[in-house]
Amino acid sequence: MKISGRHLLVVVAMCGLLASGVGLVTNVAGLFFTPVSEEFGVLRGQVSLMLTITNISFAFGGMIAPRLLTEKTLKPLLIGATIVNVAATVGFSFCPGITPMYVLCVVRGLAAGMVGFVFVTSVINRWFVTNVALASSIAMACSGLAGALFSPIVNGIIGGVGWRMGYVAIAAFTVVLNLPAILLLPSLDPQTAGLEALGAGTVADEPKAASSSAAAAAAPVSLILLGAVIGYAVLATSVTSIPQFFPGMAESYGFGAALGASMLSASMVANSLGKIVLGALIDRLGTRISTLIYAAVVAASLVMLLIIRSPQMLIVAAAMCGLCYSLGTVAITMITRDAFGVANYDKTYPTISLAGNFANAIFSSVVGFMYDFSGGYVLPIIVLLACLGAAVAAMLYVYSHRAEAAA
Repeated sequence: MKISGRHLLVVVAMCGLLASGVGLVTNVAGLFFTPVSEEFGVLRGQVSLMLTITNISFAFGGMIAPRLLTEKTLKPLLIGATIVNVAATVGFSFCPGITPMYVLCVVRGLAAGMVGFVFVTSVINRWFVTNVALASSIAMACSGLAGALFSPIVNGIIGGVGWRMGYVAIAAFTVVLNLPAILLLPSLDPQTAGLEALGAGTVADEPKAASSSAAAAAAPVSLILLGAVIGYAVLATSVTSIPQFFPGMAESYGFGAALGASMLSASMVANSLGKIVLGALIDRLGTRISTLIYAAVVAASLVMLLIIRSPQMLIVAAAMCGLCYSLGTVAITMITRDAFGVANYDKTYPTISLAGNFANAIFSSVVGFMYDFSGGYVLPIIVLLACLGAAVAAMLYVYSHRAEAAA
């Protein structure tokens, strides 16, 4: 079934929210590290701490979102979160030092998180019965695409008129990207607007959806099953810490910075395209098989990074490794939906998402410390291979026990 009409507009609106809330908030943050540190005379690590604070606040914003999200609060939440996000972003340009920027990062992260992954996937779960994985993956892919598109633009603005105007530009882009959601999303539930979820009337899908929702609503959430999904989220998301080290990895292998930049670019392209492909695979093959395929590709890439020293093959390995982002986003949302049903999705996904965000923040530092301790990337890669294997085990446990939990 094709995504068209009002349902397509909903996907476009959700793409805009993740492009602004993740793409502009997280994926272009590194452009400001050097100019801000130089102007304030602080370490780059102190500036990069802004990103950690923002990501943690983003996760807590996602925890708050389900408590605020109703049919009546939909538009006020979208407009309010956009205003707060934009105001905090503009506020960066007036800061006299790094400490006020930390405070604004908390505010900005909370606002972006309230209309971030939890909000977007909750809306998509209500508007789609079929093609839900594809719709989710397209929206999530836009976070990476926004980073790729706006990075050179923002970098040019910073180089031309300074980093303070760079934040003003990001605030303006945020307004533009959030407008489709504010203007085009008619309701939280399509039935409120006199519409139906895509595929809601099909013979094949309607009984399955009703049965899944009924089972989820009838039974309380299994804490053991929730722990297993959280375990998957933590372990799978940990692997997403490695691509940011590709530039340093290339240099440690005796190659120049250009190869490291190419490896990082290849992984970012795979990050965006891989999410869309995974969504399409899940709609055809199911979450379990599709996740296993992606996990196998990522595992192979890590092995290649361990043993191969050919520049061309390292770029290939980096691209394959970029699929880890799909395991830490699209797969998590679909595993959560499969394990707990649509009825309990809003109760469970925020906690699972929070755990994944913390894991990404922590492992980014852990990989760096392991490199400092061991003098190379062999130990971090082996540890992440083990994490990936444990993530697969956790996922298989979820699918073998979810029926028991619902019984």
